[in-house]
Amino acid sequence: MKTYNTVIVGGGASGILSGIYLDDKNSIILEKNDILGKKILLTGGGRCNLTNNATKKEYMKSYYNSGKYYIDAFNTFFNEDIRQLLKDNGCNTKVEEDNRVFPVSDKASDVVNTLTKILKNTSTKYRLNSYVTSISYNEGLFKIKYNNNVIQSKNLILATGGTSYPKTGSDGDGIVFTTSLGHTKPKNMGGLCPIKVEETWPRKLQGITNYVSIEIKANKKSIVKDSGSIIFTHNGLSGFIILDNSMIVEKHLRKNQDVIINLDFVSDYSYESLDKTLQEDFSNNSNKTLKTYLHKYLPKNMAIVFLENIKIDSNKILNQVTKKERIKIRDNLKKTTLTITSVLENESMVTNSGVKQKEINPATYESKIVPNLYIVGELVEGCGICGGYNLQKAFSTGVLAAKTIRDKYYDSY
Repeated sequence: MKTYNTVIVGGGASGILSGIYLDDKNSIILEKNDILGKKILLTGGGRCNLTNNATKKEYMKSYYNSGKYYIDAFNTFFNEDIRQLLKDNGCNTKVEEDNRVFPVSDKASDVVNTLTKILKNTSTKYRLNSYVTSISYNEGLFKIKYNNNVIQSKNLILATGGTSYPKTGSDGDGIVFTTSLGHTKPKNMGGLCPIKVEETWPRKLQGITNYVSIEIKANKKSIVKDSGSIIFTHNGLSGFIILDNSMIVEKHLRKNQDVIINLDFVSDYSYESLDKTLQEDFSNNSNKTLKTYLHKYLPKNMAIVFLENIKIDSNKILNQVTKKERIKIRDNLKKTTLTITSVLENESMVTNSGVKQKEINPATYESKIVPNLYIVGELVEGCGICGGYNLQKAFSTGVLAAKTIRDKYYDSY
């Protein structure tokens, strides 16, 4: 039975970076897919939002649980490091809105291909189509069964991802492994998730994007105020501001609280200024239809559905609109209320419910339960908001685990 210095289970963002920084001929990555970095290909809508150019101080505020937990990982390998690593190997990056970083080519495949090329130039091996079925630990060695093979390892890095996007291989087997090795099984909580609403009329708007201000209330108490673009879906709402606040919503839904979301489609207006503008516009454009006029405030395909929902004829011309109807339009532009029934964990972008942070040493990402077991990336409890923070967490924790192992066993490498 072959014994390795280190076996890395998972060839995604964390696993690849661990392999690169181990750079050890007696270490290997086992990846269940037929390519490395399959999930990276989906990020940023296929463009790969690989990191965020924010400061470390801003990073600390961008993770659930506690962003400070990752400070040692970020001090070891941060956003400028992944950008430089890619640049040195022919993949330049650019900074866009909200400090989001993408490859200049806008192709996630270029990031994956570059990282794969870098890994190939190290001594670390990798093996594709290698499905790990069980892991055990005895007398200082890990026994790893995959396909029809059994190998041993002095160190083990689990970089399996969470439960989001199971088709990419992130199907929860990392939690199975950590639980079998003695870690606490976490409660299943989605990370960045769309929400489902009770009302059915938003389904007619599926695919429409709109900039709004939102307020979310639980049992009539305000819990979130935010603004940004939302996307109407077949179930309810998505978009960055929905995804970023979904875990707060889930926390209150789990307490069986009544949760609603108020949408303000015209946050630049107060009720008074909007009412004045409507009166003036209705007078100056008296022969326009309501559905045409409302394009001033709503996407073209949304105006009719909006008016249907408040039971006003969309073909009505402005000089026929009553004061009562005008006020109804004003009030619903300023506040349309939807009832949130659930957070769609099966559609989450990342997982929030990994191995508990208190069971992992944040200075090394070594398990406090099992010596020489390292847990990295999405498998660690607590995800970041949208914008490249989760891939950076994966890169940074993977590098720190690898460097810890190298420092510990330097003489044998």
